[in-house]
Amino acid sequence: MSSSAVLQHSLWSQYEELELSEHPRAASLGDLDSYDRIIVSTSGGKDSAACVLYLLDIGIPKDRIVLWHQDIDGGTPFMDWPVTEPYVRAFGEAMGIHTEFQWREDGFWGEMMREDRLTNDVRFERGGEVVTLPTRGGKRSTRRKFPAKTASLRTRWCTAYLKIDVMRRVLNNHPDYQHGTYLVITGERREESANRAKYLNVEEHPCNRKDRQVTWWRTVIEWSEAQVWEIIEKHRILPHPAYWLGFSRTSCFGCIFCTADQWATMREVSPERFAKLVEMERELDHTIDNKLTLTELADRGTSRVPNNMDAEKWIRIALDGDIKTSDIVTDTWRLPAGAFTGAAGGPT
Repeated sequence: MSSSAVLQHSLWSQYEELELSEHPRAASLGDLDSYDRIIVSTSGGKDSAACVLYLLDIGIPKDRIVLWHQDIDGGTPFMDWPVTEPYVRAFGEAMGIHTEFQWREDGFWGEMMREDRLTNDVRFERGGEVVTLPTRGGKRSTRRKFPAKTASLRTRWCTAYLKIDVMRRVLNNHPDYQHGTYLVITGERREESANRAKYLNVEEHPCNRKDRQVTWWRTVIEWSEAQVWEIIEKHRILPHPAYWLGFSRTSCFGCIFCTADQWATMREVSPERFAKLVEMERELDHTIDNKLTLTELADRGTSRVPNNMDAEKWIRIALDGDIKTSDIVTDTWRLPAGAFTGAAGGPT
C-alpha cells in the first residue's frame, strides 16, 4: 500500500479477539440529512457501486460521503485482483468522492501464515498519511491454514480479520469519527444467498456507543441484480474488470468460494498466481476446498473467459491494474460477460 507519507503515530485501544454480534439490534434509518458523514464500504463490485450511485441519485452531497475500502492483501497482491485498488481509487475520483484505504499489515498472507504471534497491526489512510493501530492485546496463536469454507465468520477468518475487524478498529479509533452521528452502508443483497436473505435492512452498528451514534444500512438489500445493473448503466459506469472475465461477483481473485469454473479461469489467465496457491496447499498440507485440491477443482471446471477480441485486454488490465479515472465513465456501456451468470463464487 503506497502513500505520500507514513505517519509513525499510533492510536491505540486494547485489542481483543474478534467477537461478532449474533443478535443484531434493528434500528431506524431516519433522515439521511441528520448524519454527519455517510461511510460506504466499497469492494469495487457492482453492489457497492450501486449504493454510491443511489446516494447521488437521491441528492446526497458528495462531500458528505466517504468511501472506505479494506485492502485484504495489505498492498501486495496475493489473493485479491491486482486491479481492485486502482479501480476503487479511480471510481472515487471519477465520482468526486473522497476515498480512504484500510488494511491489516501483510494482509491475507500474514494472517494465514501466523505462527505463535498476535494478529498484525491495522493501518489506515487519513489526509494523505498512514496511521497505525498496533495490536497489543489478544492471544498469540498459530494458524497456517486457509480460511474455512463456511458461513461462520469465526472460522472463515479472512472476512472477519481482514475486512470486518479492520473497519471496526478504524471506526473506533479514527480521530475524525469519535463523536457525532454516522451511517455505514454496505452492499449485501438478499438475492445473493440464503444467509444474506436473513439480514436486517437497517440495524445498530457494532461500533455504536453512548457518545457516538452509528447506524448500519444495507441500501440495496431488496434490489435484484437487474436493478443493480440498471443504475450502473444509467451512470455509464465501467464495471470492475473481473466482470468482463466472466465473474459474477467481485470478491477476491482467489476467493475460497470460487467455483470450479473460476479456478479454471484463474489457471488460464494467471498461471503463476494459480501455481502459487497450489504450492501453498502443499506447504500447509491444507486445501482451500474441503475435499478437493485446487488442481482437481480447476480440472473439473471450464474457463469463463469470453471468446472475443476484448478478453486479452481485460486480462491485462485485471492483472496489471492499468485503469484510470478517465476510464470509469464510458460512452460505450454494455453488460459484462459475468452479468446474470448465476455463478456466485463469493462470500455467502
